[in-house]
Amino acid sequence: MEQHGRLQVIGRQLSDAHGVPMQLRGVSLFWINWHEENLKSSAIGFIARDMGGTVVRIPVPAFEYAKGGATWDAQMRLIAGWVRDNGIYAIIDWHMEDDPNAYLESASSFWDKTSSYFAGDPHVIFEICNEPKSVGWPEIKEYAKKIIPIIRKNDSSVVIVVGTPEWSRRTIRAAEDPLTVDAKGDSIRNVMYTYHGYAATHGMASDLVGVLEKVPVFATEWSVTEASGNGRIDWEKGRRFVEFLNQNPYQKVSWSQWSWVDKRENSALLKPGTGGLSWDLSEVGDTCKKWIREPGQTAYPEFVPKE
Repeated sequence: MEQHGRLQVIGRQLSDAHGVPMQLRGVSLFWINWHEENLKSSAIGFIARDMGGTVVRIPVPAFEYAKGGATWDAQMRLIAGWVRDNGIYAIIDWHMEDDPNAYLESASSFWDKTSSYFAGDPHVIFEICNEPKSVGWPEIKEYAKKIIPIIRKNDSSVVIVVGTPEWSRRTIRAAEDPLTVDAKGDSIRNVMYTYHGYAATHGMASDLVGVLEKVPVFATEWSVTEASGNGRIDWEKGRRFVEFLNQNPYQKVSWSQWSWVDKRENSALLKPGTGGLSWDLSEVGDTCKKWIREPGQTAYPEFVPKE
């Protein structure tokens, strides 16, 4: 982070403060209201140093927020501080699975406080609605148009990632009708769109056909398992997806893999029962580490996106 500074979106490409194309690769934490034993400063250090991660996603539970927002604000800010201390980037994720407008009041309060607290901080990215479902792109777009001005009031340039329909799988809908202005009529800038996929259930690379040449994308949550986070593992499709995100001609797509937890679940990056102890990676975690490190670089000064 110290080398690259505050991120920005240039055309379709996430780039550093100097305009150099970037691909962040890292890990999504589990919901921060569960499995708290996995949420320690040493865990973030392990992700940054041992795994080579350059981004950590922090899922704040929207459904719990109205019951005690101060608790989750404090937890999120503590973890984000650990991420900053390790010199990497943090995605602050408003983690909901519903019509985002159902949480509009809580979301408005959360993003006002969060954008004010982190105003000007170069190490944060804001993901404003994790996985919209049972609602189309027009409704998600209207939500985004209301939340973006709240953030921009406090921070004019932080990168914002907007969820897409069907658990953020239908990124094509945003590509067909991207945001241009917010509810105040201000031009949209430094905005990306979410893709989420699970290799044993979804199309992964094929879901992004017709997308990457149109809008900037961040794969903020994905895994090699079925969509439940459990079940069958498709290693080959996962490997092809990682290669596609790095090697497609349109943009270097950043990603964070689900999830940093020691739960008995096939997508868990830690072995069951090891959280808070030795950070013992599962087979999926070992593979994630390999895929994070494999390209050997985060900045791509020679990359020129295909038009």
